[in-house]
Amino acid sequence: MKLLLTSQPSDETTHQRERKSIILMKTQHKLLIILMISAIILFAGFLTILKIQQKQTSILVSSGIEQQSGLLRTATQARSEVIARTVYDYTYWDDLVNYKNNPSESFAIDNLFTLFSSFDANAVWVFNLQKETVFESAFVEESIPPFVSLSDSILDFVLSKKLTWFYIETDKGIMEVHGATMHASDDEERLKPAEGFFFIGKLLDSAYLSGIQDLTGGNISLSKTFTENEVKHGNEILVSYPLNNFQNKPIAWIKLGSKNSFLEVFEKLSDFSTIFLAGMVIVILLVFFLSFRIFVNKPLSKIFSALESRSQADRLQLSKLKSEFRHIGRMIESYFEQQEALELEIDVRKKTELQKEKLITELDISNRELKDFAYIVSHDLKAPLRAIGSISQWIHSDYHDKLDDDGRMQLDLLLSRVHRMQGLIEGILAYSRVTRVKEEKEVIDLNKLVKEAIEMVAPSEKFTITVDENLPTVNYGPTRILQIFQNLIGNAVKYNDKDAGIIDIHCTENQHNWAISITDNGPGIEEKYFEKIFQIFQTLKSRDEFESTGIGLTIVKKIIEGNGGKISVNSVPGKQTTFTFTILK
Repeated sequence: MKLLLTSQPSDETTHQRERKSIILMKTQHKLLIILMISAIILFAGFLTILKIQQKQTSILVSSGIEQQSGLLRTATQARSEVIARTVYDYTYWDDLVNYKNNPSESFAIDNLFTLFSSFDANAVWVFNLQKETVFESAFVEESIPPFVSLSDSILDFVLSKKLTWFYIETDKGIMEVHGATMHASDDEERLKPAEGFFFIGKLLDSAYLSGIQDLTGGNISLSKTFTENEVKHGNEILVSYPLNNFQNKPIAWIKLGSKNSFLEVFEKLSDFSTIFLAGMVIVILLVFFLSFRIFVNKPLSKIFSALESRSQADRLQLSKLKSEFRHIGRMIESYFEQQEALELEIDVRKKTELQKEKLITELDISNRELKDFAYIVSHDLKAPLRAIGSISQWIHSDYHDKLDDDGRMQLDLLLSRVHRMQGLIEGILAYSRVTRVKEEKEVIDLNKLVKEAIEMVAPSEKFTITVDENLPTVNYGPTRILQIFQNLIGNAVKYNDKDAGIIDIHCTENQHNWAISITDNGPGIEEKYFEKIFQIFQTLKSRDEFESTGIGLTIVKKIIEGNGGKISVNSVPGKQTTFTFTILK
């Protein structure tokens, strides 16, 4: 291989030039290795295409066998349809039922023997329910002797199936038999007990097989040995159709052999495409090898020198190339500028990430301190508030009679405010515990839990509470889910303004969750307040009018969302309110 070396600065030593020559030679060797790998890949692609062609041939064979099997099955069933329809019609004929009870030779001559000439039948049987032969005759070669009988096991089989079709083996050959139980004309659904049995048989003679051959357009034969569906030499597909007895076991097979012209054409095209692809692979490899030497090796030598020396002279050599390598030269020119910009950007990003991590850490500490502060403040306020409440209660007990009406009103207001403050503190503590205290999940039976929640709320006798039966079993924190139901049921009871309160608890199963709804016939909520009621310390009525902390629904929402669920409200003011929340399965 010819080595193309670019000019070096005058102060470059011989050792450095030799080193660059060695590196360039290694690069060229690597490119040659890439060329060989490409050749291997092309050859592997060629083998893959051959396998694909083999797979396509296999698919075409399978499709041809399936289509030909379906054609044979359809033709065989179509050939039998006339006798099947005749048997079906005869078994609902009242005259045939009467004949079974009172056999008449004239009826047999006019209606049963005519079946041999009208429908090419070879045998006709009529039996009563005692399995006694009422009529049995067969037509073969201008005579009508009964050459075959039906066993009791066949009659039992037909009695269970009502209407059936099977094959039997006789000394005259394989016979197709259609049989059915006899019923009155008003019993078309075969719901009443059978009146008897009626059968028509047809030998699979040459005329029968010729009819199937005309329908399929192939070569039809009858065989008592089974052969797998296959493609024989010359693209002839051979398929078999089993002829089953009443025990669903094959006693013979109808075989159809037919050439598949499409498969033959496809194989010829495959052979041609294989030769063509092999030639194309050889041509591509030759063109690729020559093009590599002319159009790749020389430009790569200049590119290598430019990247190694980073000198302006070598970069100018790249700009003189008359191919797409000129674009590579331009990219090399901008490479160092981009590298400096990238290093600067990486430095800025590192500083930004450090600052971000610091902010996240500070935010976590702030949130933790805020939770601890809420808990500590609420806990520390309880003691002095309890003292204020106790003193107020003593004053109320000891001096209530000594105060005037205004004094008693102010004292009652003080006690009310103390109780409200206690409720707010308990609410804050409960809200803080939702995130502070982690509760292990357990398997909870909602049937028992809802009953427990209702008992804890203890609604008055004016309330009627209905609960769906068979509520699901869920995986949840027991205290948390009890808190949800107790709060929602308690609100439904607490705010109800009707003489007869109604609460309905319903469960709906979805793909990924359970949807629990609690509906009451209370005063309802206007849509503009749907978001407000879930905010902490928010109430729809004045606390002097209706005592409430405004924390319950906030806690409920926090518990539900913390467990991957959602809660929503839907209401008709003055009529009803429905709270719906989901629990993951």
